[in-house]
Amino acid sequence: MEIRKILFRIMLLFLLALPFFAEDATFFQKIEWKSNANALEYKVEIQNTAGGKSQFITTDKTSTEISLVPGKYRYRVYAYDFLGKEASVSSWTNFEVFKASKPKITSVEKSVTVPSDSDSLSISVNIADINANSTYELVNESLVGSVDARTKAQLDTGSETDSVNKLNFKNVPPGKWRLKVTNASGLSSLSDVIEIKGEEVKTISDDELKKIRDEAAESATLAAEKKFDEERKSFEEERKRFEEERAKFEEERKVLDKKFAEAEAKRAAEEAKKKAEADARAAKAEADRLAREKKEAEAREKAEWKAAHPYIYKDVIFELGFGLSNTPYDGTIKKYTDTSLAAALLARITFLPIKTEKNKFGVQLGFATQDFEGSDYLDAYYIDLDFSIFDLDIVWQHKLSKKTFFSLKGGLGLANVEKKVSYHFESSVRAEPVEQDFWYPAFTLGASLFFTPWKCFVLELGVDYNHVMATGMTTGIIRPYACVGFRF
Repeated sequence: MEIRKILFRIMLLFLLALPFFAEDATFFQKIEWKSNANALEYKVEIQNTAGGKSQFITTDKTSTEISLVPGKYRYRVYAYDFLGKEASVSSWTNFEVFKASKPKITSVEKSVTVPSDSDSLSISVNIADINANSTYELVNESLVGSVDARTKAQLDTGSETDSVNKLNFKNVPPGKWRLKVTNASGLSSLSDVIEIKGEEVKTISDDELKKIRDEAAESATLAAEKKFDEERKSFEEERKRFEEERAKFEEERKVLDKKFAEAEAKRAAEEAKKKAEADARAAKAEADRLAREKKEAEAREKAEWKAAHPYIYKDVIFELGFGLSNTPYDGTIKKYTDTSLAAALLARITFLPIKTEKNKFGVQLGFATQDFEGSDYLDAYYIDLDFSIFDLDIVWQHKLSKKTFFSLKGGLGLANVEKKVSYHFESSVRAEPVEQDFWYPAFTLGASLFFTPWKCFVLELGVDYNHVMATGMTTGIIRPYACVGFRF
């Protein structure tokens, strides 16, 4: 029994302390900004304009929440790209944090009567510490519902220090209600009970009710007679209109008969025209047949000439190879991957339609891919930069011997950079892996020795240079390579 008394006292103490803790509730302010297409993360600088002290928040979203004490502040946002470089910084934006307060209901009208000829009522009140965004509603526990105020207080400032003296409501059923006032900060107050009454409605005697019913019956009879006369008149008008339309139909039928005769004559003329056109098509088909036979004879003669003079096919070469890529300048790749070397795979198709005794000219479609991989010195993250380069080049081959050629090429292309970053430990800022894809223009230069040890087999040793114009890290790649393939 003693334990139950102790538990009851603890619960009572907790319930009494709830209002005290509610007064010290923590409020958060939300700051939002426009996104930057090149930004991987943002750093927000928030400064107290009175003291000049700044605090920083880093996030990958376009908004953040922070709890500030009342005062005047300003903020600006730094944007960082996928390489961690500062891409942009916004200008300062000023804002002010006001102190939140609880509405104070000093007095409220305890009894209000709703007029029988109106659905609205007005309640006299005295409420302080409110603002333009405060809400007012009547709540009724027995009806399990609430009624919002139709008239808001017209206030001049944004602080919670204003007051209101009159509130209007609509469609409030009679009963016992309480007025609930809530500020924009979420703090609210509840008034004492307000009794809503309705005016008594005057009753009607039996004689007055009979008189009203007789007058209604007489009005209904007169209305029925008037409606019958109107319908009879409408019927006569409909009959007359029908006779007029029947006469009009007879006239239209005569016109249609005439048009039908004209259509029959026109159809006969069109059939004669179609027969003439068919005869003309038959004559044209015969002429086309003779022309086709002549063309076939010419084609046979051309085929016989080609058989006697065989066509010498131009070189088409397919190659696959392996290389070693090196980035000699910029240093950005080595900074993040801790390496400037990477193995490369190559594929290319070459077409040399123009030939002289010593030289060949044509075009080459090439592809090369290489991965630069690495991590930071603490192994906190792992980064993979995959460079894939597609190029179209002009090729010149100069004959050194019967089976050896010296080759030069140059052209333009596109570089695809796939960036993949994974993190080895949880972080409050960047714990999720990053996968991004970029396209940049590039151009290519190259020189090689080209061997044809057998008729269809080819071997090529050379070096390529790709210049990739990537945003923020213009990069050059030098690639010695060896390729094998075939030609026909």
